[in-house]
Amino acid sequence: MRKSITKITNQLKTQLNEIHELANQIEKKNTQSTKNIRDWLLATEEVLKALNLPESSKFAVKRAMLSSFIPNSRNKKKELLQLGASTLTEAQQDLWEVYTPYATILDNSTTLIEQLLAVIYQTKQFKYDTNEDFTQFLEQVWRFCCNHEQLKGISSQILSMINQSDVLIIMAEKIAIESL
Repeated sequence: MRKSITKITNQLKTQLNEIHELANQIEKKNTQSTKNIRDWLLATEEVLKALNLPESSKFAVKRAMLSSFIPNSRNKKKELLQLGASTLTEAQQDLWEVYTPYATILDNSTTLIEQLLAVIYQTKQFKYDTNEDFTQFLEQVWRFCCNHEQLKGISSQILSMINQSDVLIIMAEKIAIESL
């Protein structure tokens, strides 16, 4: 089964959003910033491993480099902060490179789903009853799209990028019930 693009992008976005706090700690010369960066590298590595993404190894190496650092001069704290900052910069770039293709796929899929929904609104084919299970309603709308002669192409294109679970998640976020 194909990986959930929404799950991947959400988890990677969460890790990217944590960088702000780490950068603030470095800026304030917080003595715990290096430890916190190491912890973040480990957490990011675990997220990538759980998603079965090989880029997790890059974060393991960065964590090992940070953990094994031996200062060359008497300015140990300054050297450690500089290493932490450069490690964080490299890690952010690596994570961004992992995130970007998935985010692009998600954006493209979302655009196509919004186009499908615009057509659905015009057909006046569906009315949502609040007593009805919302997921089943979305599945019914999606089946209609997959079976409709003019919408099959876009539906297939969407499924070539993301799995059906992601389609339903995006539809749930984007559908305007009042427009049906």
